[in-house]
Amino acid sequence: MQRYNLMVYNFKDYGVSTIIAIDDDFCEIKDDDLLSNFPVEKIDTLTNGCYDKYSDYTVEQYSEEVEGSDFKHKLSNELNLQDKYACFRSTGITFKPISANFEQIKETIEDIDGTDKSRKHLILLDRTLQYDAGGAIIDNLFIKVLKFIHSQLREKNLLLLIYSNEATPEELDSFEGAKGYLRNLGLDESIAEQLVLHFNYVQKTEELSNDFFDNILKSQKANYISEYKNIFEESYSKLTERLWQLNQNQVLFYYDYINEGQHVDNIIYETFLTKFKQVYSDTFNEVNNHKELINPIRRSMQRSVQSIQDGEILRFLKDLDLATTFNDRLIKISSSTDISFGDVIKIGTKKFLLISQGCDITIRDDGNRTLSNFQLVEIKEDIEPITEQSLHKKLKDLNKKCEVYNTFTSKILEKHGIPLSIISNLFNPQSSKKHLGTEQIKELYFKHDFIEESRSKIYSIECIWLDALLLRQNEEGDIILSQENISNSHEIRYATQKYFDYKFNELITRIGEESSKEIVEKIIKFTFDELPIECEPIFSDDQKLIGFKLKNIQRIGRLDLLDAMKILKNIVEHESRIPITQILSI
Repeated sequence: MQRYNLMVYNFKDYGVSTIIAIDDDFCEIKDDDLLSNFPVEKIDTLTNGCYDKYSDYTVEQYSEEVEGSDFKHKLSNELNLQDKYACFRSTGITFKPISANFEQIKETIEDIDGTDKSRKHLILLDRTLQYDAGGAIIDNLFIKVLKFIHSQLREKNLLLLIYSNEATPEELDSFEGAKGYLRNLGLDESIAEQLVLHFNYVQKTEELSNDFFDNILKSQKANYISEYKNIFEESYSKLTERLWQLNQNQVLFYYDYINEGQHVDNIIYETFLTKFKQVYSDTFNEVNNHKELINPIRRSMQRSVQSIQDGEILRFLKDLDLATTFNDRLIKISSSTDISFGDVIKIGTKKFLLISQGCDITIRDDGNRTLSNFQLVEIKEDIEPITEQSLHKKLKDLNKKCEVYNTFTSKILEKHGIPLSIISNLFNPQSSKKHLGTEQIKELYFKHDFIEESRSKIYSIECIWLDALLLRQNEEGDIILSQENISNSHEIRYATQKYFDYKFNELITRIGEESSKEIVEKIIKFTFDELPIECEPIFSDDQKLIGFKLKNIQRIGRLDLLDAMKILKNIVEHESRIPITQILSI
């Protein structure tokens, strides 16, 4: 899939003003070298036909007396811009080839004027800079250069690509593998962590490859995200300062704790998010870092995305990426956290979403809430496993809608961990559907969401039965709703405990403390008539009702707000449909 037309996608579009190539193949030029040491035709061209006049000059003498400081780089270009570097000749960008000489590399990078943050300087670092007498690769110089480049990334506005004739090492196929690769080179953990996003291989070719500009964008994004470390550190510092201030007046915690349903750890977490947003805004505003770090990636992204307009391909790639990097859609919630909108409750083998609104659910300082009953809707997992057959169908549909090259798509599949044997079957014209596998590949899914059950029935349950999920469980994992367990559940909020005390006593009074086991069981059965909750009454030695044991119910997590709202929207649309009777004119 050809993506880049160099007439449109040039280096200036990506903010690159200088290319510095470091390669042991380059001819090293020293200040005391005589011009007569170099090819006559090259020197004659550079001296405007005056080879005889200046042949006895050294490079340094000619630079100082005639040409100026750029002469050495012009001479280097003439000698070194060939074969795998010839493609940079017509780019209109200053190109500086440097041999494997650390002092020269250091001097060239240090001479960069880094005051204009919009001007980026691209380093093409040859992966192999040294060999021993037996021809084996030595990494000493490469590591030394890599460390120095790392130290200058921000100050000199550098971008980095590893330019190589060799295939990309397998270790670089994963984040941990790439970081381990750098650690094995002897880089410190912190340096490896920062360089891993810059350490991208690009093959040496006589023409600029499609990967080239993509990898420039990767390095730009790496520079941008490196600032997050400073943002986190400053946010943490501001959080500790704010927490110190709040600690001097503890009552400042109380309002949100009592009235907004928040535990103290939630309050601190929300404070951190607020500080993070403030620091982020201060760090990346129009005055600070925007020109240096954000403008380049926005400009490059605008240029890059113009070359791909096939939405079907983008959707396929996004689904494939989600499938192979899937994270659980449920947010883990601690047991003592108040019940909230979006909670997923598992009852037996069924799952239910709590759709009552947050402001109505919150227990206030008086131990009450607006609602007396929660609303639940049954949900199910919407799963589409990845199999040979499902991949084949999607690729077949893609080919009908847009131009997809097998080599491009197969490389994407391989990067996402699809075995080569399966990829071979997918693109084999002789493979029929019946010969393709139906087994799930590596536990991967194209889709793994939650949706409402088709019936879309809304269930109502008295709040205290779900609030009981906040209480401590016994050794068997059962939830005991009793006065004793309410008192022993010290992690729940004070307002929630007040609510429990009142509502539990009200529940016992309503059912009847003196009621027989038979009567209580009938009431329980009626209460949970449409929900498969297993509940057993608990009696004291003198046969008084003192509590309940809930056996097959648990809160398994909370859906992201947008996912929960999407389900609620579908429910509301279904429940509010207006029947239309068509009246035919006579």
